[in-house]
Amino acid sequence: MSDVERPRTDRVLMIAIGVGALLLGILGGHFLRHNETPVLAGSNDIPMELATAFVQIARRVEPAVVNISTVTQPPGVGSRDRSSTNNQLPFDLARPGEKEVTRGNGSGVIVDASGFILTNHHVIVGADRIKIKLADGSEYPGRIVGSDQETDLAVVKIDPKGDLPSARIGDSDRMQVGDWVLAIGSPFGLDQTVTAGIISAKDREATELRNRPSFQHFLQTDAAINRGNSGGPLINLAGEVIGINTAIATSTGDYNGIGFALPSGEAIQIYRQLTRTGRVMRGFLGVMTDPVTAQIAKVYGLEAARGAIVSIVTETYQVNGREVATPAARAGLRLGDIVVQYRGESIRSSQDLIRRVAGTPIGAEVEIKVVRSGQEVSLLTTVGTRPMSENGRQSIASAISPEEGNRGLGFDVANMPIVSARDTDLQGVSGVMVVRVEPGSVADDAELRRDDIIEQINRQSLTTAMQFKRALERVAAGQPIVLQVFRRKSTAPRRFVSLNKP
Repeated sequence: MSDVERPRTDRVLMIAIGVGALLLGILGGHFLRHNETPVLAGSNDIPMELATAFVQIARRVEPAVVNISTVTQPPGVGSRDRSSTNNQLPFDLARPGEKEVTRGNGSGVIVDASGFILTNHHVIVGADRIKIKLADGSEYPGRIVGSDQETDLAVVKIDPKGDLPSARIGDSDRMQVGDWVLAIGSPFGLDQTVTAGIISAKDREATELRNRPSFQHFLQTDAAINRGNSGGPLINLAGEVIGINTAIATSTGDYNGIGFALPSGEAIQIYRQLTRTGRVMRGFLGVMTDPVTAQIAKVYGLEAARGAIVSIVTETYQVNGREVATPAARAGLRLGDIVVQYRGESIRSSQDLIRRVAGTPIGAEVEIKVVRSGQEVSLLTTVGTRPMSENGRQSIASAISPEEGNRGLGFDVANMPIVSARDTDLQGVSGVMVVRVEPGSVADDAELRRDDIIEQINRQSLTTAMQFKRALERVAAGQPIVLQVFRRKSTAPRRFVSLNKP
C-alpha cells in the first residue's frame, strides 16, 4: 500500500469508529430512557422535606396541647346541667350505656401563657370536676371561664406556677383546599397523638350536617379525628392553630375519613368575649330567612341563585323589659325580600347571612341591600342584641276533607278550617292547608309537610283551594313553583318551598 493510500484508509477507519460510537450512544440513551426508575410521590426523596416539617411542627405545638378529663356525677348527687354527654363528638351516632358516674376525655390547646385553654363545649358541659394534664405530665384542676353551645366552644382556666407554652393562632381564612394540616389531641385517651391530612373543604355549613340553622361553619379535613380529639387544635404548616377539632361525620362513632374543625377566626372572637364577659353576645336583626333556590331566583327576578330570602320579619322584641321594634322592622325589611348584600359584602346563602349578622358588633349601623320586586333597594338599620332564647310554635292538629290537589306533585290541599279565637298562632294567616303529602313524591323531596299553610304560590296570595288549583294549572311543566308556607311546628314558622312542576 502506498504512502498516499494509507492516510486515506486511516481517515475512513476513524470515521467508521466515530459513527459506531454515535450509534451506540443513541441506542444506550434509548435503553436508559425506557428502563430508568421513575421518581414517585411516595419515594423517600420527595416527602423528606414534608416529613421534616411535620416533625418540627409537632415538637413546637405538642407542649401547648392538653388532655382534659372530666367527672360527672349522676343526677341528684350535686351534679350540674346534664344537657350533653361529655366527649361525644357531634354527629356521632353511638350512645354510651348508662353509668353511675360519667367520665369524659377530650383535648384542649393553651392559647395564653397564664393558663387559658380553648376546648369544646361538649367536652366540659355538665362536668363536676375537670382535670387538665399538660404535655410534661403535670396536672391541674380546671375551671370553666365561659362556654358557648352555639359554636361548641369553651374556655377553661388553670393556675400554673409559671408561664406555660402556648400555641400561636393563625388565619383560617387563608387556608385553601389541599393545604396540609396536623391534628393533635388525645383520641381514646392516648395523649399527644398527631395525625396528618389536608383541608378537604371550606365553609362547610352546619345546615349541611345537622339540617338546622346554626352559627357554626367548619373547615373539613381528612386528618384522623376520633373521640378524645374534641377540642384539640388543627395546625397548619406554619405551626399555627387554624381550627379547633369539633365534630366527625360517622355512623359508627369513630373516624370515617371526614372531620370538622371550627375555624380559628370564629374561635378567637368567641374566646375574647368569653374571657371578657363569660358569655357571647350576638348581633340580631329580627328576621328568618331561607336559601334562594334556582326556582326562587327565577320567580323573584334574580339572574342566579344567591342571597337569602326573608321568610319572617319579627316586628318587636324585649330589650331590658321594654317592647321595641326589631332592627329589621326599623329598616323596613319585608317578607319576600332577598338579601344580596350585608355591610358591603355579598351574601352567598341564608347561613352566610346568619353568621355575618351574629358576628356584627352590637349597635353597629349596617347597610343591607335587598332585591324587592326585581329592583335593588338599600336599607339602613342598627344591629341589636340577639335574645338568649326564642320560643317555638305549636303544631297543627286538624282533620278536614281535601279538595282536589295535584297528584303529579304528590300532595293535596284544602280550604283552611275556621280559626278559633284561642288559636292565636293562626290569627291573620290565610291560605290553603296541605292535608296529604305522598312519601317520596316531588313535594316530599322539597320538604312540604302535612298541615303546612300555603299562603302564596309564585308570589300570588291564596285564600281558597280552588285558587291554588287554578294558579297551579297556569304553571307549565318544567317551570318553577315557589310556595310561601306557614308552619307552626317549627322555630321558623314561615319559609319558602321550591320545586319544578313535573
